[in-house]
Amino acid sequence: MKRLSYFLMVILMALVSLGFAACSDDDEPKVADIVGTWSYVADLPGDFAILLQFTKGGKFHEVINSTLVSPSHGTYTVSGHKLYLTYILENDTATVEYDYSVQGDKLMLYVEGQGPTTFTRVSDSVIEPYL
Repeated sequence: MKRLSYFLMVILMALVSLGFAACSDDDEPKVADIVGTWSYVADLPGDFAILLQFTKGGKFHEVINSTLVSPSHGTYTVSGHKLYLTYILENDTATVEYDYSVQGDKLMLYVEGQGPTTFTRVSDSVIEPYL
């Protein structure tokens, strides 16, 4: 299970590195801007998709492809334009840092020096069957 969790984090990091379009927002984002459920669908074989859900209480859930039985979860914090996801693993935690921005119904996650991976806001009911 621990290897699966690390594998899922590696996949998410790889997807974030796919985008190369630049985007900036002078307004400071707020935690409330990311609360909700977000979907990323890649143009890869097998309808690869990621669902991320952020709660008001600082927790998140991640489902990669709806075929996975065990979604990842953890906590998140926001500081300025930085989003920190701390994955809770079997006997450990792992924190991933992203630059991020929110523009309307789009959440952009950036890896340093690369463009965004763009998520679209969806209904919370989309992720609920997998949690």
